[in-house]
Amino acid sequence: MKIDCQILYDQLLDDVRQKLNKGNIAKIPPKMVIFSIAPDKLTQIFLKQKQKLAESLGIVCQIISYDQVPLFQQFATDIRTSANSRKTHAVIIQRPLPSELTSATLENFIPLLKEVEGTKYKTPYQSPVGLATLSILKYIATDFNQWKIKPKDTEFFKRHFKKKFIVLAGRGRTTGSPIANTLVQYKLAMVITHSHTPNPENFYRQADIVITSTGKPVITAENIKQGATLINFGYRREDDKTVGDYLESEVEEKAAYYTPVIHGTGPLSLAYLMKNVVDAYLRQEK
Repeated sequence: MKIDCQILYDQLLDDVRQKLNKGNIAKIPPKMVIFSIAPDKLTQIFLKQKQKLAESLGIVCQIISYDQVPLFQQFATDIRTSANSRKTHAVIIQRPLPSELTSATLENFIPLLKEVEGTKYKTPYQSPVGLATLSILKYIATDFNQWKIKPKDTEFFKRHFKKKFIVLAGRGRTTGSPIANTLVQYKLAMVITHSHTPNPENFYRQADIVITSTGKPVITAENIKQGATLINFGYRREDDKTVGDYLESEVEEKAAYYTPVIHGTGPLSLAYLMKNVVDAYLRQEK
């Protein structure tokens, strides 16, 4: 059964709009700044989606894109300058980054209240991809009646998923790692597979839930068990089309539930990112 992520997306955006009404948006609109280095075609699509969604909500979205890789010091200075502006409420570093700029210290140039992707220590925000994962799991577990994540939901997830074998394919910093951190926060145990895992198919075949974030065709009908749940976060361009880590036509008869590749976890994660931006705006303007 295909999971209708559009319902969650629409309801979440309604919540975001209600929150925006509490702010002085007409006088001081929320502003997010995205830094991107030589974005490829897929990254350009993601950037346009972020900008389009932000502007539809009344959020100013500035994309600072570099055609050439800048020196690390210059890049860090640009981030700090933008982040320290009172008009900027959120700063995002679009990944992946070239190796010359890949550093865990870049987020240190962004104040805690403006780092809306939830990666900094003691951050007030949860990871958008992590929240999207939890919402989908809760939506399924409650027979499509509930999806909002609450602080007390740790016990809910422990109770409903303690006997479920969860496999997370991919450990990248953009998606896999934040999802893993979020699942651990909510006491969900998992096995993580990656490019150096020998025979990862052996784990997929046993899994009750497979969450993918590889950007490669890793899941087929042959390497999942009947009745599994599939949640796709991996994307790539193939024949000028955006495809995921599995083909829906291959898994639809075998998977109990699966997220669509288009209009699936991507828009839902973006909606959660906008929620964090609005939360950051309200915190700072207060």
